[in-house]
Amino acid sequence: MPLPRLVAISACAGLLGAQLAVAIPPASDRSWYWPFLPYPMYARAHARSDTVVVPQLRARECGESKPEVILSSSVLGVPLHQLTALLITIARAPGSDAANDAKTRLARAIEAEYPARYCSASAWARTIRINDPSTYDLHDPMHMAAVWELNRTEAK
Repeated sequence: MPLPRLVAISACAGLLGAQLAVAIPPASDRSWYWPFLPYPMYARAHARSDTVVVPQLRARECGESKPEVILSSSVLGVPLHQLTALLITIARAPGSDAANDAKTRLARAIEAEYPARYCSASAWARTIRINDPSTYDLHDPMHMAAVWELNRTEAK
């Protein structure tokens, strides 16, 4: 094989390899949904009469006058969609078996990240009615849906 042909093949392989390395990130956070990017055109459409539930997880530290803190999915180390689904399950029917299972899962997640720090957790929700896509009712107050005690392991 003549030398110019070998150089041309090597150059093409190198360029294609570099493009492939940039296009497919090897071990980044976004690699799980590559090549399907989260474009707005893939989002679920909402009509003006739809409602959207915005949930929130709060936890109260042990003690008399300790404040409540809002626990996000990144703080707990769980995916956002999973935390949202668990909180919506609790908000819809706080006394059901599915809600009790969701409370147990959230209690385990809180205890795994913050052992014996929080004594109780609560699920809060706000329902947003989409009247106009440009102005949502984002300033409506959150309403408490359920409160539960966390399973604390006592020191022996």
